[in-house]
Amino acid sequence: MTPSTDRLERLKKQEAQLKARIQQEQARISAGAKKERDGKLISWGVAVEQLLADGTFQTDWWKLQCQRVLSGRTLERALVHE
Repeated sequence: MTPSTDRLERLKKQEAQLKARIQQEQARISAGAKKERDGKLISWGVAVEQLLADGTFQTDWWKLQCQRVLSGRTLERALVHE
């Protein structure tokens, strides 16, 4: 191998390592964002559940709101406590 070929191979190896590090960092950021979103959704769910339990949200009103914005399995899950 010539010095130019050696240098090119080293650079390609560095490039592959950088791509792997970038991919790992993107996965870490995505996981953090997902965890934050999941926590927020759980908190909202707890609040809605409490509002339904204490009568602040009427069941009929809740059902109409869910039907307005949800569909399919998501709607079924939202209405499971009827």
